[in-house]
Amino acid sequence: MRVVVRTGQTELPQDVLAALVAKFTSAFLETRWAWPRRFSEINPYAFLLTDPRAPELDTAELGRLSDELHVHLFGKSDESEVTILLFEGPDETLDDFATLDAEGVARAMTDPSAIPPGARLSRIGPDGTRILTPPDQAAATAAPSAAAPSAPPPERAPNIEGVQGVYYAGREVFVADVISCTPADARTHFSLVDGDEHLPEEPDVFDAACVIAAMRLLAESPSQTPLYLPVSFSTLMRPTRRAAYADMIAILPLSERRRLAAAVYDVPRAPSFQALTQLREALEGRFGAIDLRTSDPAFEIDQLTSRAVTSVTLVLPAAEPERRLAVMRRFAARLPAYRRRRIWPGVTNIRSARELKAVRETRIPFLTGPGVCRMQTVPVGGRPWSADLLPVE
Repeated sequence: MRVVVRTGQTELPQDVLAALVAKFTSAFLETRWAWPRRFSEINPYAFLLTDPRAPELDTAELGRLSDELHVHLFGKSDESEVTILLFEGPDETLDDFATLDAEGVARAMTDPSAIPPGARLSRIGPDGTRILTPPDQAAATAAPSAAAPSAPPPERAPNIEGVQGVYYAGREVFVADVISCTPADARTHFSLVDGDEHLPEEPDVFDAACVIAAMRLLAESPSQTPLYLPVSFSTLMRPTRRAAYADMIAILPLSERRRLAAAVYDVPRAPSFQALTQLREALEGRFGAIDLRTSDPAFEIDQLTSRAVTSVTLVLPAAEPERRLAVMRRFAARLPAYRRRRIWPGVTNIRSARELKAVRETRIPFLTGPGVCRMQTVPVGGRPWSADLLPVE
């Protein structure tokens, strides 16, 4: 696969542009080109894609890449262009095509004689369809066109992207949104605010998919309130995955740092000083706020230094209503410790009007969950909303 960027509208140096294309495309493929399919980077603009299960590559997921990469690089301008090309041919021709300069790629798109015998070149449309490039190349190339065409693989439905609002009870207003992204064939929706049963089965893939969703929301949403991106604590504690995550979030624009926040989930009761230091080093360059999400109401807030993170959010357990209320009250009993550390407390997975009323009585400021705001297609951050009218459906 070759990413072709044709534009006179960017002042980015070529090395910076190449790095952005490589990082965004890698993050995109990591979420869309799921195992057992594989990909590897040949150079910043070229990637080798394989699918051991299919006689022909399924390009449904690649259709959105050009649009999303376009928005990331150039905003919504119609004066620039990003094209995704798929080159299929003998192994010995792949490197030659991958290393073609811009003039060579342009010639291959218009001149059938520039395409090696036995190979074909297609442009991937926004809906994932293949468009032979040039259209008359079939007459100038050998097989695979000589073989009977195989039925196209079934098109996969796109991921389902959504947000759920963060409610500030003191002023009865939504102040932020938590991003989520769920594969269309998942057994249930994924969400950080709807309880542990809705956490992703593959945290790495989920977190990467939410980075891609964040790019779209940054471009499309007029609101300037924060967007919380999921970050797996256990992932960041593994050095190799921490490095990969740093590369992935590098596609997020530095200019939007104040609007981006990290919602770090699966945090233990007592994260070590070293763990928190590693976490901040990995995240502070791209996120203006860091929220730790824990299922333990006895989270050891006294072990944190002042303002070590922005907030700590309790995830209510999947349990009987009385047990859930008891856990919430145990967490609320430690509010003075949170004030001493200048760290905001919050509660998530609020499910009922009774729980909403109880948590408001404790004066815990930040609230999320299906009893506060259910999954939305556009951010609700910035909207005043009476507590009597919750949840947002």
